Parts: sequence; C-alpha cells; structure tokens
Amino acid sequence: MNSNVEEIRALMLQLLDVTQRKTRLARSGIDPERVVFNDIPIWRVRDVVGHIGVWNGEAAHSLRAHAMGGEYHCIESEMKYDEYNAAAVEERRAWNIDQVWAEYEASSNELKLFVETVPDENWNTDMLYPWNERGTVRKLIEIMMKHEVEHREIMSGG
Repeated sequence: MNSNVEEIRALMLQLLDVTQRKTRLARSGIDPERVVFNDIPIWRVRDVVGHIGVWNGEAAHSLRAHAMGGEYHCIESEMKYDEYNAAAVEERRAWNIDQVWAEYEASSNELKLFVETVPDENWNTDMLYPWNERGTVRKLIEIMMKHEVEHREIMSGG
C-alpha cells in the first residue's frame, strides 16, 4: 500500500465529506423554486442542485472507468457544455425536489465510493474527465468540489 496515495485519498474523501455536508446544510431555508439564473431557460435552486448531482455522477462514471483501466466522458468538447447542461436541466424539470436531492446524494456517495476504491496504481496516472480533458484523480475531485462550492454559493445567494 502506497502511504502517499492513502494520505491524498484521505484528504480527498475529507474534501468530499465537508463539501457534501455544507451543501446539505445550505439546503435548509432555501426556496427550491427561487430563480438564480435568468438565462433562457431560467435556472432555479432545484436546477442548480440537479446540475451538481449530474456532474458528480458523471465524475463517478469517469472514476469507475479509470479504476477498471478504461475511460469515460459525456461530452466531446467545451463547446458542448451548454448543450449538455440544458438537456440535463430539462430532463429534471418534472422531478420534485426530493428526487433532485436524492440524485445529488446518490451521485455524491458514488463519487466517494470510487475515490475509496480506485486502485493505488491508478491514483496518479492521467485519467479522462467527463468533459474530455485529462488529469489525475486528485485534480478531478478538487475541480468537482470547487464546482459544487461555486454553485452552492450561487444557490444560497451569497
């Protein structure tokens, strides 16, 4: 067992736990129907939560593939972000807020599971991220949690 990998893995699991806990805390007192982006279509708090859940799930898919020696991505290039995000939000518009939060919880837990189980030998090798870029497992988790924090702050109004 590589102790350096285990230290970094523990740090990433802690980052995942803290981020998820703070997102859960932010849930209380927030109107899920409040508009946070006036784009076309508008994005409400519930849409932002759904967006976070979708991307945590996509990151988990990439980690699972990497752990098994494969690769996964959901979009071909940065130019496809808006198209992908719009389709994911539209798919969840009919969901109730409990379904949106359930997906968030499931995808966050799946992400943690794959961080826990990625073999040591795959930890520091480049992997394919869901948005078709490459980097390490650590960098993927740092990017994903920064993404969640940024959206949580928007959703919380601050």
